Parts: sequence; structure tokens; C-alpha cells
Amino acid sequence: MTGRLAALLLGLIALPAILFPADAGAQEVLRTDRTEPGHLRPPFRAYEPPPPGHEPRLLRTESRLVYSLPQGLKGFATLDRTLSHLCQRGAFLQQIDGLYWAATPDHRYGVAFSGGANLIDPQNRRQPGKTYFFLNQDSRCEVWIGDQAKLMPHYIAG
Repeated sequence: MTGRLAALLLGLIALPAILFPADAGAQEVLRTDRTEPGHLRPPFRAYEPPPPGHEPRLLRTESRLVYSLPQGLKGFATLDRTLSHLCQRGAFLQQIDGLYWAATPDHRYGVAFSGGANLIDPQNRRQPGKTYFFLNQDSRCEVWIGDQAKLMPHYIAG
């Protein structure tokens, strides 16, 4: 029995060498001249240049400080939960986050105006004569509403 077991084990050890010769892959190297030369290019171009006459205009925008509030928003603006919820859902936003901004000791707020400057308001929730302050324009967004007349002494013309 032990002789038969030894022969069986020896056969199992030699089986992979028979089925998978060590140099089978080494002798058969694929030649690259058989393949399509275009296979090395990306399947599409990420940027297609515009047709002649349709070159994009280069718009340069810089963020601008519009309010300096040394005591913060307290007394100038109130938190609006409805607009904050809409902002969190992407339905009441700044067109460009932080294009206009207000400096306070605690935070830097993004600013949008009720006249439509830097404001996306598809549900037409804006009110005339108001300034909107945005904090964290994402799922934590808070929108504060301030009266433009009250804020005017802190406006920075530029």
C-alpha cells in the first residue's frame, strides 16, 4: 500500500510539469506588428477644439469682498431655515460660490443679492431689498437673510 501511495504522490507532483511546461509562454511572444496601430490611442478625445469662429471667450472673475462685519451677522441677518433647506437640496444657491463674500470674525460667508447678482433661484424665493449670506454651500448649507439698507454702512465699494 505504501508503494502505491508513493507512486500516486509522485504522479501528482509531476502532473503540473506535464500540463504546464515552464517555457511554453516564453517561446510564444506576440509580435506587435500584427496588432492594429490605433489600439494605442485613447478611444475618444477628452477635448475637441471648437470650430473656427467659435473660440470661447476668456472670462476672468475674481472674488470680491463686499461686506466687512466686525461683530458678525448678529443684528444684521437672520437664519432662514426654509432657504437653508432649499440650498442643501441645490434649489437656492450662489451662482459662483464665494464670488462675492462677507468677512466676519468667525466665518467667510458667500453673498448673493436679491436683484439676482450671483443668485440661482428657480423657485423665485428671493425678496426685494435683501442680501443672502451662504455658509457651507453643500449638504450643511445655511442661508442668512439681511436687509440691504441695514448692511449699507458695512458695504465695501470696489
